[in-house]
Amino acid sequence: MAGAVAKKKRPQATRRKTVRKPLGDRWKPNININWARVPAILLMIAPLFLIAAAYFWIQRPENLTITSVEVTGDLKYLNQDNLQPIIEPYVATNLFLLEAKELETELEFNSWVYSASLTKLWPDKLRITIHEERPIAFWGEDSMLNEFGEIIDAELSEKVGKLPVLYSPEDNGRGMVENYLNVQKWTKDLPIQISEFREDSRGSWQLKLADGLIVDIGRVQQERRLRRFIVGYKRELVDKVKTIHTVDLRYTNGFAVKWKSAWQIKQDAKKDKG
Repeated sequence: MAGAVAKKKRPQATRRKTVRKPLGDRWKPNININWARVPAILLMIAPLFLIAAAYFWIQRPENLTITSVEVTGDLKYLNQDNLQPIIEPYVATNLFLLEAKELETELEFNSWVYSASLTKLWPDKLRITIHEERPIAFWGEDSMLNEFGEIIDAELSEKVGKLPVLYSPEDNGRGMVENYLNVQKWTKDLPIQISEFREDSRGSWQLKLADGLIVDIGRVQQERRLRRFIVGYKRELVDKVKTIHTVDLRYTNGFAVKWKSAWQIKQDAKKDKG
């Protein structure tokens, strides 16, 4: 066909060839390590390892054992030898593993220990502070009271006759101790010790002195009456005590004296010789 326009042939496309990488190369991670930062990372991690190692090391009781135990406090009835059997089983370890609360509780089971506290002196020393019981008086004939009016479950035979005896129909040791401490303060200038302090069911007070003199104080104005008695005792009564049975302070402007009978004076003289 002469008049026809000849069609141009399209250039034949060529297929692009891709080179497949080996399977091992395709899955190989691309890791770039910054070796300059490794020392810094190690410095951050090293203390953690050291802390962990020290923790596991101190968990062994045979490491860094307690080498010194000091017992302190104003002790009159106790010493470290008395308490050593209680302390010894607990300190066969180190301060980290020491059962401090259990040891404090065990020490406070001792009749003469009011309270105990522990101080750890690292790395291997222990200080035990003891607040000892302070007997203020005997409560009746069988018990003693401490400074807080609490009964002490202990015996102290050497204090019989040296500590006063408190009596009250009410179970009020704390109140009796508070009242007795006031009496002590008010009679600090009295040249004789108090051997008994009594309170009856009506709240009336009575003292017995070491020389046997009985002093009826009453329920009111106890401080004023006792101060007046001290003046009279020093001026008039101190040389006549052996012949006096009772002094009654329950008067407005003075006090009354009850004298012993001749028979009572003889009986007292026999007791003194015996």
